[in-house]
Amino acid sequence: MGDDRTDDLLKEIASKHGVALDREDPILIVQTLHARLLADSQSAQQAMLEDYRTTLESLLDRWSAETTAKAERIVTASLTATTETMKTQMATTTTNVAHAIQKEVTVVMDETESRMRRATTVGYLNLLAALVTFLSAVVVYWTLRP
Repeated sequence: MGDDRTDDLLKEIASKHGVALDREDPILIVQTLHARLLADSQSAQQAMLEDYRTTLESLLDRWSAETTAKAERIVTASLTATTETMKTQMATTTTNVAHAIQKEVTVVMDETESRMRRATTVGYLNLLAALVTFLSAVVVYWTLRP
């Protein structure tokens, strides 16, 4: 394969510059040296590229882990804040509902107590009326008795 390149190079030099070179010409040492340096440079650059890729992957993995940790901390903080807000809101709402129920129960109890007093008063008046009726019946009976 190296011979094909050398043959192609000799043909190109001959066609462009009009100079015929032989395979033993010392100038071909420069071409061989140049090809060798390019191959060495290519392998060195490939190694550097592989090292860069490894470093970049490591950095991306670390960045991903840090981002995930930060996201988890943010979600946890948000969840904690939301839970606290919910607890506070529920406590406030429960207190308000308890006060409203207590107020309604107090109103109903006061109204019931008022009605019970009226019913007691009516009961006592009915008892008094029954006693008066009984006494008037006794008086009528004694007066009409032969």
